[in-house]
Amino acid sequence: MSRSQHVQFGLLANARDSLRHAVELLALKDIGSDHARLKHAITNAAHSIELLLKARLQQVNPAFVWENVDKYPNLEARTVTVDTAMSRLKNIGGVAFSENDHMVLRSLRTTRNAIEHYEWSTTEKEAKVIIGNALSFAFSFASEQLGTDLTADFKQDDTWRLLIDELYDFVRVHGARLEARLREKGEYPSCCDACGELTVPTRGGSCELCGHWQNVDD
Repeated sequence: MSRSQHVQFGLLANARDSLRHAVELLALKDIGSDHARLKHAITNAAHSIELLLKARLQQVNPAFVWENVDKYPNLEARTVTVDTAMSRLKNIGGVAFSENDHMVLRSLRTTRNAIEHYEWSTTEKEAKVIIGNALSFAFSFASEQLGTDLTADFKQDDTWRLLIDELYDFVRVHGARLEARLREKGEYPSCCDACGELTVPTRGGSCELCGHWQNVDD
């Protein structure tokens, strides 16, 4: 008889798993209706972001993941909310959040609460804006604050390309984030022929968003 294997997800692995579910629901389109996929993508993305914030907070001090630090590491005690995690990361960890980040996560929190605790009604357009912003925040935060490229998980097959083809609201907002990052590095990015975003480095090469290889004229 084989022994039962231990099941374990660390904070980052747990976040990565939920983010994968969110992306696959949007990109692969083989489960449920369009509206159901949007609903579950939003709740999975919200869960992933909460865990990513806690993973960064854990790096500052594991006790800060608990609402009451004196109760660390009691799993029956409450861990921090997204708002508290962001406040502690800002005030103690020195992590900067833009006003847009706060707006994105407030909207995401309100939407998830409606989905999980009552009723949810919105337009497809608004739902796609919410999930597009959430995914962009998750990928950017993981890269900049946790040193983890979560986009690589989806670039091993067609998933990333399918996501970009399917969710323009993600392409638009994430393209803007990547463009801003390139400019902060002193780059003057060019427009990508494939995805249409200003995400090709000054000297050409692989588009930071879609991966399309592009030469840039001198």
